Amino acid sequence: MDCWTLLGLTADADERSIKRSYARRLKSTRPDEDAEGFQRLREAYERALQLARWRADEAAAEDDAPVVISAPLTATQPPDNLQHWSSLLELHPLIVEPLADWTPEPLPELAPAPPQPDPWPLLEGLNAENLPQRWQQAEQQACDREFLKHLLARCYEQPEQHMAMILWAIQHLDWLTPWQRPCMTVLQEAVLVQAVLQEYRRTLEAHLEAGQERAFLTQLANYCEQPWLRIFDHRQYWQNEVLELLHEQRWQLPLFDRVCQLFGWDDRRGATPEPSWIWQSLIERCQQEAFYQKLLANAAKTHDATPEVAAARLLLNPQPCRRQIALTRHFEDEHWLACMELSQTLASRFPALLERLPRADVFFWQELMPRPLGVDNWIRCGVGSSLALGLYFMGKPEYSKEMALILAMGCAGVLAIFALILLNTWEPVAARLLALDLWLSERLVPKRLNPQQQWLVLRHGVPQVAILSVFGYWLGVLGMLAYLGFALIGVLHSGRIGQPNPDFCARHPWLGALHWNHFSPWQPAYLLLMVVLIRVCQVHAPGFPLTRLFPG
Repeated sequence: MDCWTLLGLTADADERSIKRSYARRLKSTRPDEDAEGFQRLREAYERALQLARWRADEAAAEDDAPVVISAPLTATQPPDNLQHWSSLLELHPLIVEPLADWTPEPLPELAPAPPQPDPWPLLEGLNAENLPQRWQQAEQQACDREFLKHLLARCYEQPEQHMAMILWAIQHLDWLTPWQRPCMTVLQEAVLVQAVLQEYRRTLEAHLEAGQERAFLTQLANYCEQPWLRIFDHRQYWQNEVLELLHEQRWQLPLFDRVCQLFGWDDRRGATPEPSWIWQSLIERCQQEAFYQKLLANAAKTHDATPEVAAARLLLNPQPCRRQIALTRHFEDEHWLACMELSQTLASRFPALLERLPRADVFFWQELMPRPLGVDNWIRCGVGSSLALGLYFMGKPEYSKEMALILAMGCAGVLAIFALILLNTWEPVAARLLALDLWLSERLVPKRLNPQQQWLVLRHGVPQVAILSVFGYWLGVLGMLAYLGFALIGVLHSGRIGQPNPDFCARHPWLGALHWNHFSPWQPAYLLLMVVLIRVCQVHAPGFPLTRLFPG
């Protein structure tokens, strides 16, 4: 496998592409995990750099080569005038005089090389505290070269245990730079670089975990100023480590902006680090943090009643139920719409922010929304009351069928007006009892029947009990079963026959409210069955408790 295949590049790749590909592949080929694979990758990298630089030098040489234009020959300048050229040269014979009485001098005898000092006494008990002194002694004893070789071998074998000595050598001996002493192999340099970067990362991670962002930035700037981290390869590794650290830890938005300025990262100019998925994740976190800071600012505005501010104050400020009810008592449609938009944004775009909110359920405010009885339900209750009154008067022998229907329609209209007045009076009272209503509804109504708490025990239960009592007074137990069964089928059975036309319902509200598409297919069948049963009981078995709630 050639160097281009190993790096995943074409043969015409430039030096910058080679370095970027090498930096990416080092993330999966670490020297401490796969030494052989790292060695092959490094050799391919050096070979590719050599070929790319040779290709660039050849191209530059071709562009700078001078153009030679030969002058034409004339008659006065013959091409082969050797006599003319020979006259310009004066050749003198070389006269060698014999040397008399010359004898070669004997070569001086070379003195034996002095023995090299032994560095082992200086290496025994070596640690970070006595290293500067031992290094001075090695220079004085002229065994500095051997001392450095053994020091490098010791640091390479156990870099974690000798990290303090490695850091001293980086500062005073220019290790990991082109001026380092002694020269390191590729594997030795890679192991030391990885160990030092991990030590730097642990120091920065400790600052972030302690919330010391100022100390983090100061330490990071000091690290970046070191000469060995200005080398391209080392700086790429260092940026990757910082990028992963920011991805794993929490931080404030100004810290990330300062780190981007320090490394020159700018998403608008395309100067982004690798890997790209971590960078995109950090950008999303910045947007999330900016959104959260804006919400906090809105929630702190206690005297602002705009919909966006009110929604942020409701979702972000922890308040008891009574305070929430008092806050939403004067909400308009715009306020509820702002709550819905904010909740959907938090749930879909920034779900990580839910852990930082007082309540993870951001749709809890729907419990506080007003739940008035709709016009369609009111129309259906009126028609049902007319039907019940008709059956009631039909059970009286003194009324004919025609008179029973007329009385039923008239009485139903009067009762509808009276019930509407009572309902309008009940709604403000139920709003003041909302805290108690929510508490009772949560404990008395099963969650599967009321998943979003759209039905409340007091607000909706009291009117339903009143209607149920009226049906029982008119038609006895059968009347109560007819109303209760019809309502429960509509709640429990979600199937409907088709979909009503909104335009038709808007033009004809009475017919639209009674359209058969609003009802379950079981409701008309159940209602017809109960009407027949009630009428049969009125004719053949009248009295308590089937058709009359009270005996007598």
